[in-house]
Amino acid sequence: MPVQPTARQRETIPAERADRLHMTATRVPVEHKTFDYILETDLGALLAEYDARIVFAPEDTNPKFFAGSVVRDSGIFLLLSPHLSDFERDFFPRYLICQALGMDLSPLPTPFEVEINPMIPGVPA
Repeated sequence: MPVQPTARQRETIPAERADRLHMTATRVPVEHKTFDYILETDLGALLAEYDARIVFAPEDTNPKFFAGSVVRDSGIFLLLSPHLSDFERDFFPRYLICQALGMDLSPLPTPFEVEINPMIPGVPA
């Protein structure tokens, strides 16, 4: 299991290496950045390897919302709807990790729709 840098160690990381995707790109072996690996690896191990955390939205979340992700210096946060089935709770984190890595993904079937939006207006996503 890879060891994550401490907050003090992250302060010393050069600015060009500070972004989350670059850290993942250099820390995760290239053979672990494939669809097969991401879709077949144990979800817990995958989340640890990619420094990803699952957070469930409140129960009163719009039923049309299924999942979202936020990529930060501190990791990948995966926000999941509380209304998902067991299969969806396993699939969507994997899908969102692929999305965060910029993998070329086929569109999801109806009724799912993927939107990429900035967290801050005026800042590109």
